[in-house]
Amino acid sequence: MFKVLNTIANIKVQEIDTTDTKVKNEIINVGLKVLNFVILVIGLLITLYFAGVNLTAVLSGLGIGGFAVALAAKDSLANFFGTLSILFSDVFSQGDWIVVNGEEGVVIEIGTRVTTLRTFDNALVAIPNAMLANQDVKNWNKRSLGRRIKMSLGIKYNSSSNDIKNAIKEIREMLDKHPEIATKNTEFDYKTKSRGKLISIEDAQGVKKTLLVYLDEFSDSSINILVYCFTKSVAWEDWLRTKEDVMHKIMDIFEKNNLEFAFPSLSIYDESKIK
Repeated sequence: MFKVLNTIANIKVQEIDTTDTKVKNEIINVGLKVLNFVILVIGLLITLYFAGVNLTAVLSGLGIGGFAVALAAKDSLANFFGTLSILFSDVFSQGDWIVVNGEEGVVIEIGTRVTTLRTFDNALVAIPNAMLANQDVKNWNKRSLGRRIKMSLGIKYNSSSNDIKNAIKEIREMLDKHPEIATKNTEFDYKTKSRGKLISIEDAQGVKKTLLVYLDEFSDSSINILVYCFTKSVAWEDWLRTKEDVMHKIMDIFEKNNLEFAFPSLSIYDESKIK
């Protein structure tokens, strides 16, 4: 029965993977583990019955010793309820990139006791679900449109004010017309409709279209221009490729407007030679 039911379950899992169902993989995994546990318990009881064991006495003994077993297995029970909390909260899923308790990586599996992460230096980390359910979790995958590019461009103090104004205007226009940069005109197909004014649908689904280019500050060695925008793609490689292209275009704009990047510098004056 154990083999038959697991074979049927595997077939159903393959059917689920090939359809457009919204059933989460981690729910299926936990469900299979619970099913296997139930099968083993029933199989054990059936074996004891045919061996001539009085099941009424056994079950009564389990009831009497249940309290002691619960105390001994309190950590396991806490982890199991932590698993349920994680599954119902939908904070993260298998395959998500998360940061929790100083650990960062991709979720491999949400088990009945622990959740396993594969870190970016290829280490395996197991975190008890009881602890994970009570920790702050940063999920980088819970965003649909917009991965941030933020730069502070330092230019020399001897730059012309008109050149700076022209450069800022051209950078803003370049980003607004860039095919891979999200703007207020970027269309996005929202998965669900807005629930009145209770929550922001864009924040709920992780949609960012902010685009800012402004003269920001007079620092010690430079005049700084703030560039703040979001790429349409949230994939790391796409984000790197878009950011690189934006940086090249900014360099071209600076050269066109006779602007030079500043670097930390210190000017020393000899007061005895100053008239």
